[in-house]
Amino acid sequence: MAFKPTDKEKVLESLMAAHRQGQITEINLRLQEKPDEAEKVWQENSRLSAEIDILIGQMMDEWLGDAERAIKGLAKINTKLEAAVAEIKKQINVAQNVVKIIGLLDDAVAIAKKVAAGL
Repeated sequence: MAFKPTDKEKVLESLMAAHRQGQITEINLRLQEKPDEAEKVWQENSRLSAEIDILIGQMMDEWLGDAERAIKGLAKINTKLEAAVAEIKKQINVAQNVVKIIGLLDDAVAIAKKVAAGL
């Protein structure tokens, strides 16, 4: 079964939300004078951005697969990203949250790749 246009939009919106959380994290880390951690987040977020660009390019094509699974997975990732970003803003467990965010962005990249491949 092909993705419906609304499903495509939800997947892209979720991926873009994860990307935005990565950007917020990078900015906060740079403001906290943690350039090494910020660079790691930027690198992972760049990978996610590239996958988003690929999906946008394919948006007019039919995506095959289970959109619901991708949407649910991305929703969980975004919830965890928002919590980790909030802790970084408060300077709570910054190093652990940076590692967590990098892992979550990597998870979003993996979902994007599965969507691009037709799940």
